[in-house]
Amino acid sequence: MSTTKSKIELSEDQRRKLVFGAILSYYRGESILDVNLVGDNEEYIEGLSNWWGINNREEATAVLGDLLALEKSRIFDPLLENPDAELNEIKNEIAEGLAIHFSKVSEVQSTYAWDIVRLVVVSKYSYWCGYISEEEMWNFIDYGVEKASEVGVDWKQYTISFLLGRCIHGFDLEDVIDECKELYHSKQSMLSWVFRVKNLDVYKKYSFK
Repeated sequence: MSTTKSKIELSEDQRRKLVFGAILSYYRGESILDVNLVGDNEEYIEGLSNWWGINNREEATAVLGDLLALEKSRIFDPLLENPDAELNEIKNEIAEGLAIHFSKVSEVQSTYAWDIVRLVVVSKYSYWCGYISEEEMWNFIDYGVEKASEVGVDWKQYTISFLLGRCIHGFDLEDVIDECKELYHSKQSMLSWVFRVKNLDVYKKYSFK
């Protein structure tokens, strides 16, 4: 199903806010600094239904509300207070994957970014599928960015927070670690050069707060 939405021109502040969803936008091959749908929205309708149980406005706003409330972070964060061997192994794998010291990962005591990154992209997808309006999309993103700025410190901590939440949730680190490493260090790999991926230096271009 094609859409008839007019092209949205973004301000620099809006682009900065989209950086909070950069990890998953890059991972899914989408433009990091854009909210305009390329092609039709069939795959997003299917994806929201299968992965999120979102098929209409009510379900979209309920899911987005839970993400904004940091529901997963509230469950996962207490685990970081007294990490067991399994969690320490996750931290070690994240440190190795990002090419940073283990202590940098251990300093992060919240998985809030796991909720916020997903909030940004699910807000965008819900808009693309016609479940929420453009204004509502930006409202969710705005509130999410505001919350991230209150809880978080900087982009590097934000990336680690996302990875901790993703791994605790049960997803494989390998699926997304390369994208996270490039964004974390603002440095392209040979693969990203081949595919001409743009805006991998957004953590340098845009401030976290």
